[in-house]
Amino acid sequence: TTAESILTENGVACGVKMKNPIGKEESIPAQYVVLAPGRGGAEWLSRAAEELGLPVANNEVDIGVRVEVPNAVMDPLTKHLYEAKLIYYSDTFENKVRTFCMNPGGIVSEEHYDTPSGGIAVVNGHSYAEEERRTENTNFALLVSTKFTEPFNQPIEYGRYIAQLSNMLTGGGIMVQRLGDLLLGRRTDATRLKKSTTVPTLKTAVPGDLSFVLPHRHLTSIVESLRAFDKLAPGLYSKNTLLYGVEVKFYSSKIGVKNNFETDVKNLYAIGDGAGITRGLMQASTTGVVVARDIAAR
Repeated sequence: TTAESILTENGVACGVKMKNPIGKEESIPAQYVVLAPGRGGAEWLSRAAEELGLPVANNEVDIGVRVEVPNAVMDPLTKHLYEAKLIYYSDTFENKVRTFCMNPGGIVSEEHYDTPSGGIAVVNGHSYAEEERRTENTNFALLVSTKFTEPFNQPIEYGRYIAQLSNMLTGGGIMVQRLGDLLLGRRTDATRLKKSTTVPTLKTAVPGDLSFVLPHRHLTSIVESLRAFDKLAPGLYSKNTLLYGVEVKFYSSKIGVKNNFETDVKNLYAIGDGAGITRGLMQASTTGVVVARDIAAR
């Protein structure tokens, strides 16, 4: 069952229109409505906000790769901080590049999003609490933030297009390339990948060339940040460092809200990454707590 639209009456939220798997619609009345669709629902939320006349800001879109290296490379950071938050402003373009979702002893994974033009596969990563399930590698996202200006106002579509381009070249999967091959301007093939001292944890990843996927601005910023971060984690800027593409964060349209996350429609709240309010699980969870307390106080 999916949420189709938000029901309002005299400027006040009063429920949600739902549609079940066989297409039957049903209106669910509610005194309060909380919009928390997650990154996968960011595009739906943007359309819903437009229908309600809510202000929507053209937020940054984050596009990049997932980096995988041996644990020993990142141990100087992860032994002290499980997830190091690193930010670098690239030398050439001065774009903000940041690390995100660091997974010591983790695995690289593939996730799927349903879009109006079909499904897309993007890269992600996670780790396990159980010691016996830990791997020899650490992975993390390396994302380039771009804030578009007028007249462009389709950051979600832009990110989706980049992901679709990667899927086109791999036959629908995730691409992987050695950093050394990228720097030499050549494609990583199966033979070169086998020579890598970093063994990929995503076994279904297809060797390829990220320069056919990511814009020059993004690739340059990624390479420059890896070179800088190598000073903190020696060995990161290595020919055997693996880059998986692409990683896209779909939280690009920021809904206008008050301090309590209530929108201009009374009793209608918007929270989390999908609303462009936060950028991470912990922050998103916190917005839910704030809204729950606000509703309870009423």
